[in-house]
Amino acid sequence: MGERIGRTMTYADINKWRKEHDALVKRHVYKQAKSKKTFLVMHGGKSLNKQLPSHLDRPSNDYDAWAKQPRQRMDQMEDTLDKAVGSDMFYEQETVLAGTNKKVYRVFSRITNDAVVDYIKAPNKKGYYKIIGGIRWETLEHAKKVYEKILKDPATSMQRKNKSRKDLNRILAFEGKLESANNHGGMFQTKFKFEPYKFKPMKWR
Repeated sequence: MGERIGRTMTYADINKWRKEHDALVKRHVYKQAKSKKTFLVMHGGKSLNKQLPSHLDRPSNDYDAWAKQPRQRMDQMEDTLDKAVGSDMFYEQETVLAGTNKKVYRVFSRITNDAVVDYIKAPNKKGYYKIIGGIRWETLEHAKKVYEKILKDPATSMQRKNKSRKDLNRILAFEGKLESANNHGGMFQTKFKFEPYKFKPMKWR
């Protein structure tokens, strides 16, 4: 377990940090990812949002990272965030990823009661990430392969498949391949529909 801050959160702590919460997490996750002492590859929703145009964004509350030492990175991040706010606002959880034997090391926020960073053991291979702004991000090509594998796996939950299907469609829409993919036996259904914005004429007094 990570080092504990002696003082617990108060209502004043919560009110002080609620608005700054997301920016605080982002700042320290990116700092950890850029460090030469660590090896992190960002993937998942945040990675797609980074590389796809803004009209294909989807809300993503947590950061997903592959790490060579996921447990250590979890401990480090929890300690860093707690020290940044001066109270025990974050905690750790170690679980097994559903349908696999892979362990996930998570840092949770007591503000949102959700995970803010997930760490998984990095794959032992090359060519699955590229560097943008000093941070390693999973390539779109590798992400497609991951999502396609999830959709074909009968042991994967429907909730997980639906999320992967939507993310795969975001990439296919970007590549202009979404229509053909939706005709592929219904495997990658759920089309994006982009409605043109209708401007309303101004009324002059």
